[in-house]
Amino acid sequence: MFKTAKNLLIIIAVLALAFSVVACNGGGSDDGTGPINLGVLLPISGAQAYFGNDMNNAFILAVEQINEAGGLLGREVNLLPVADDGCDPMMAAQAATRITSSDAHFVVGGFCSGATIAALQEFYDNDMIMVISASNSTRITDLNLNQSFMINSPATHQVDKLVDLVHHLGVTDVAVIHQGDDFTQNLSDISNVKLPEANINIVTTQVMEIGAPDVSAIVTAIRHAGADLVFWAGYFADGGNMVRQLRQGGFEGYIVAADGSSSIEFIPATGPAGHGVMVLSTPNAQLAAGGASFDEAFIERFGMSSGSYAAHAYDTIMLLRTAIENAGTTDFEAVRQALQDIEYRGITGLISFTPEREIRYSNFLVLQIWDGEYRLLPGL
Repeated sequence: MFKTAKNLLIIIAVLALAFSVVACNGGGSDDGTGPINLGVLLPISGAQAYFGNDMNNAFILAVEQINEAGGLLGREVNLLPVADDGCDPMMAAQAATRITSSDAHFVVGGFCSGATIAALQEFYDNDMIMVISASNSTRITDLNLNQSFMINSPATHQVDKLVDLVHHLGVTDVAVIHQGDDFTQNLSDISNVKLPEANINIVTTQVMEIGAPDVSAIVTAIRHAGADLVFWAGYFADGGNMVRQLRQGGFEGYIVAADGSSSIEFIPATGPAGHGVMVLSTPNAQLAAGGASFDEAFIERFGMSSGSYAAHAYDTIMLLRTAIENAGTTDFEAVRQALQDIEYRGITGLISFTPEREIRYSNFLVLQIWDGEYRLLPGL
């Protein structure tokens, strides 16, 4: 009886050890055979679903092209169904668990910074590398998780471009509006540091609740503060309403929107009030060097032109492919180091990482809504 109990304890210990090894490896164990599976974290429901679906289409196109060219390390690349984060931290935490419980070896995606932040610890705990396509809050950097790489220019780069634009326009008094989430408040916080350092006054900082229909109190506060320029740090879903009410309320100064509003959908959302509004944006396929062929392939595959972050999504997959090829393996540490050391020129420009895993070189542009379409603002 004692011997049987002892053997049982040994069996239990072996099983526990085996389970812990699988848990530490995270997602699907990779024996070097079978497909290389990519988990996807994106919003495909809610107000930002347009971005998520557009980015996922770019993932699909990239994976199809890789497989048509013979795969990766002689293996097929498989894009798993999207884990919908809805741009909501609670949904994102659940989506992250679905990914780590699946057969995923790597993770791609990330649009809303708050949702991405809520998911990253789960990926870190499971030794899963995530290449982050669009989320760019410096709060991601502050987490200091060594397996998360941002290929979109961070919020600090965006505010640097805002400073250049304000100086270019020759104004000094700026109002900032954010929406209280990780992305928009992060932009506001950085603006409130960097703009005064550049001799630009922040005359008021306002918070618009997500989905708020009436923002007249914010408009009144901005007019009373004497702002020459309004920096809308929020997303396009509410940005159209904000721009319309600013103009209806009598604000005649400049309006600049952050990259969360860098969407073709922002133009009809603003209506006639949007004419002349400027948008900070990282390169989309229509503006990026070499983007034309990608957009043509996107149109042929999906029957529509690519959106603002489709090129980032495409670069995400191709960057990860290059890192895995450079590593010669899907081993976590080898691929992580290959990403840290990489210099890859994609549609959106040169991708190289700082030691903190932010993209090294800013690629922000200034667009302007003019006669119902975006044009590139020269000189910036």
